[in-house]
Amino acid sequence: MINKARLNMKTGYQNWLKKWALALLCVPIFGCAIHTINTEVAPSVTGHEYFSEHSSAGNHTDNNKSGPLDRPWWSAFNMPELDILIRQAIANNQDVAQAVARIRQAESIVVQTRSYIFPQIDLQGHLQYPLAGADDYRFEGQIGGALEWEIDVFKRIDAAVEADRLEAQAVAADAEAIKLSLSAAVARAYFGAVAANQALELLDQQVRTDQELLSLLELRFENGFGTTVDILQQQSRVADSESLVPNAQAALRLYENRLDVLLGEMSDGVNRVPESERLHIPEALPPIGPVADLLENRPDLRAARANLIASDLDIKAAIANRFPRLTLDGSYAYSDTAEAAGPVSMIAGSLLMPLLDWGRRKAEVERNQAVYQERLAAFTQTYLSAVEQVENAMYQEKRQREFISGLERRQDLLKRLVDETEARYTEGVDDYLPVLNALQELRQLERDLIRERLALAGYRIQLHRAVGGPLYPKTIPPKQEKDNENP
Repeated sequence: MINKARLNMKTGYQNWLKKWALALLCVPIFGCAIHTINTEVAPSVTGHEYFSEHSSAGNHTDNNKSGPLDRPWWSAFNMPELDILIRQAIANNQDVAQAVARIRQAESIVVQTRSYIFPQIDLQGHLQYPLAGADDYRFEGQIGGALEWEIDVFKRIDAAVEADRLEAQAVAADAEAIKLSLSAAVARAYFGAVAANQALELLDQQVRTDQELLSLLELRFENGFGTTVDILQQQSRVADSESLVPNAQAALRLYENRLDVLLGEMSDGVNRVPESERLHIPEALPPIGPVADLLENRPDLRAARANLIASDLDIKAAIANRFPRLTLDGSYAYSDTAEAAGPVSMIAGSLLMPLLDWGRRKAEVERNQAVYQERLAAFTQTYLSAVEQVENAMYQEKRQREFISGLERRQDLLKRLVDETEARYTEGVDDYLPVLNALQELRQLERDLIRERLALAGYRIQLHRAVGGPLYPKTIPPKQEKDNENP
């Protein structure tokens, strides 16, 4: 009877193993079809292939279709000192340091999540020695290793790992966006300091010219020519020119202080921008390809897309969580107890099958689906804003150049007017007022030109930032570059 019972138990155990084996063979078949991930997700809007302003200018050539520049964007200005300052800022800026720390945090989360794919092995021990209340004061203990391993049949852990990896990529792209914004901020401060230096140089020249004219008027008055009114008007002109110098000096100091902070240093009152630098913006636009190139060139769009795909993987993980979970547990230990002494081993499998959770797991799936829709809308909105920024920067630069061209034509006319009024004043045909008015207009226009050229530099910087830089040369093929990216 005992042997027959044992035989029945063995047969039942074998049948149980067969059923489990059949179930495990079927589970992956169903598990593969849980949820399909779209890794080529695109914004939910469609539009023109090329930028309207760029297309109207006939600039969408094959060269422009090549994508990003093969060198840092600021090198187009051909200013070595600017290059040094931007590289120093990227290396030392505190916002960049925070972004790098966030990258390390995200990479650590990937490692933590990935570890659950593999068996978890721990060392565990147990010691017991009764002190009172027992007749047998025998020492008992056990020490050994314990194993726990969740078989990722429905790819729940795998989806979570991939989601964390993509979120780490998004964090890295956010860091690139911070560096891009930083480089643009350094360039704006640099050009601002250049404009302030030019304004100070212009004001110094204007003050000297006004003082020379005042001396000439005083000499003429002593010789019986001119009037006291002419001298007072010119003295007022000198005082007006001198009064503008402190504001220009303050503007220079503010730009220099901004550079110090962007470079991660304390403001020290030392000028970094050479006084000989000039506001020169190349007329040629940077290579700008199709609108869709923004998806690869702009770090904020790469981050948004990575977060979007990660949310899709979260949906897959939430769906997989509604299916059975298979876990293997085992241990191997040396035991010394009253019942036995020696090595003891055990392995067991457990199956967790959700039956009734009152909609909790389903609600988690729906929540992740809503997160996906939210991120898709955010991704699309970021894309629309990126296209708008490129269009605006190109249009503003074009109109700004036309505006500056008009100011330069007016400057030539005013110079001729000043020469003519001075000649008429010298000949005694007119009084000094026409000369003063013409000079005042010319001086104001010269100062306006510096301000408008600074605005032009700002539009070009905005254009470089809008198209995505780049920050570093792209010298390896896109596929290899993608494979080499940090998670």
